[in-house]
Amino acid sequence: HEQQLMEYALNKLGEIEGVTIYGPREASSRSGVITFNIDGVHPHDVATVLDTEGIAIRAGHHCAQPLMKWLKVTATARASFHIYNTMEDIDRLAEGLLKSKEFFTHAF
Repeated sequence: HEQQLMEYALNKLGEIEGVTIYGPREASSRSGVITFNIDGVHPHDVATVLDTEGIAIRAGHHCAQPLMKWLKVTATARASFHIYNTMEDIDRLAEGLLKSKEFFTHAF
């Protein structure tokens, strides 16, 4: 189930222009975690917008500051999936990311 969710999430989020996904592209090489950023939008802002939509993710360094430095990013956003998640949850995440992108790229 987790691998199916990850494959779906990699495809769904990968379709969104400006979303950078970190890590392997093959779902079989991943656990139930997908780490990403949206160009021009701070991960904490993404997390805040998603929170207003009832979608919980984590944003920040994830106790991996050396990795953040190596990736040349200030922080990342991270969504986790497990047995209780559905494909619809991933659809809602993708919709929330589009809303975040739209708000912050047109707000200024």
